[in-house]
Amino acid sequence: MPDIYCHSYVEDKPSAAVARQLVANRNEACQTKLCFCDGHPSIMGGSSSIKKMTEAFPNMASAGLHIFILTDLDTTDCPPTLIRDWFNVPQNQPIALPPKLVFRVPVREVESWLLADRDALANFMGIPKANFSNKPDELPDTKQHLLNVISDKGRKKWHKDMLPQSPTASIGPLYNEKLCEFICEKWDPARASANSPSLARAIAALKRL
Repeated sequence: MPDIYCHSYVEDKPSAAVARQLVANRNEACQTKLCFCDGHPSIMGGSSSIKKMTEAFPNMASAGLHIFILTDLDTTDCPPTLIRDWFNVPQNQPIALPPKLVFRVPVREVESWLLADRDALANFMGIPKANFSNKPDELPDTKQHLLNVISDKGRKKWHKDMLPQSPTASIGPLYNEKLCEFICEKWDPARASANSPSLARAIAALKRL
């Protein structure tokens, strides 16, 4: 069967690395191969830039293009609320995005999906796993949880370099680099999905393409 090519839009570098690993995981289980178009995943620099394109995404999918989007839930109460808001779906109507549009929402941030592979993350960080939540989808701020653990328990120089270096910074200079290293070398989506319902749903959605 011919390969499927998709456009993909994500918030940041770790999300792009996660998207690549999810597609690789999907391809191991499916007869058809899902491939990224040149220049994708496209790193948009935050959810607001992705949201500006939501009017175009259904049109692209209806025209035959495959679209794969990852955006964090952040402070929105649940993924259906975010989808209704972004795609202007009224409360009295079901959510029915085009089948070729895979729009997935990590709960509450992509770091939740990384924390879900708890043993692997603890080994990579060199920090005992008891310090990391075993229910990452239930954390109100997953990134802050991860930064707090690194700040409290991290002893390596690169741990310090993952932390914000100024009051105006949200992450440190090595934060994205080290997360991407973990994602590419150690993170197992299938294993992590057992501890993250939102990740399990994303894996299932990709397999339906």
